[in-house]
Amino acid sequence: MKNFLSKYGRYFWIIPLTISLYSWYDFFFLKGDLFDALVFTGFTFYFFLKGTGKLDDENDPFMK
Repeated sequence: MKNFLSKYGRYFWIIPLTISLYSWYDFFFLKGDLFDALVFTGFTFYFFLKGTGKLDDENDPFMK
């Protein structure tokens, strides 16, 4: 997983971004689930920080 994120992590956050945008649209306009929107937004934020290098392994709460 570390090698995958180090190689493709810079652009990997785009995939959960598209899913989170759809889930927020689903929540506001089609009576979707708030939990899905929050989870995918969290994934987007996490992968964005990992990809840009702002969250390294030392400060990452999931890598301990």
